[in-house]
Amino acid sequence: MTKEEDGSDVTNIVPLKPKQAPEESQKILNQKWGQETMDANYAVIPSALLRGQARLGINAIELALLVHLIDHWWKPGEMPWPSKKTLAERLRVGEKTVQRAMAHLQEEGLIRRNARFNKTGARTSNEYDLAPLVERLKPIAKDMVAAANAAKALKKKAEKPGLKTRTQKKAVS
Repeated sequence: MTKEEDGSDVTNIVPLKPKQAPEESQKILNQKWGQETMDANYAVIPSALLRGQARLGINAIELALLVHLIDHWWKPGEMPWPSKKTLAERLRVGEKTVQRAMAHLQEEGLIRRNARFNKTGARTSNEYDLAPLVERLKPIAKDMVAAANAAKALKKKAEKPGLKTRTQKKAVS
C-alpha cells in the first residue's frame, strides 16, 4: 500500500479475479513470488499477449521488447520512453537488434514510435505508443474468452445425467 499526496492510503494491486479484494490479490502474489520480489515492483502482462504471440506475428525478441515497454508504462495517459540502449542492455542484444525489432513491431501495427526532443531541441529517446497493441489484443482476448466459455458449456453438457459417450454394443453369443 502507498500513500497519496493527500495522505490517504491507496493500493497498486489489481485484483487477480473479478470482485477479489486487492488485499487478497496482494496476499496471493506474495505467496507466489515472495514479499521481497513484490516489493521491487511488477508489471501486469495480459495473457492474450503471451498466448497470442503467434497470432500477432512477433518473435521472442519482439515479445520481450513489448514486455519491457509494458514494464515502463506506469500511467494510462503517459506512454513509455525507454532508450534503445537501456532495452538492449536488459535483453543482452545490440541496439541494432532493438531498432530492427521496434521497426517490425511498428510495421505489424502493434506500436507507434513518436520522436521526443529535449529543451534544446535535440532528439532524445522515442515514446512508444502501445494503444495499437491494446486494440490488436482485444479480438484475441475475445476469442480466448469465447473458447473458454464454449469449453465450459461442453463440459457442463457432458456432466449431465443420461448423456452417453459411446453406444453399448450387444455382445454376440
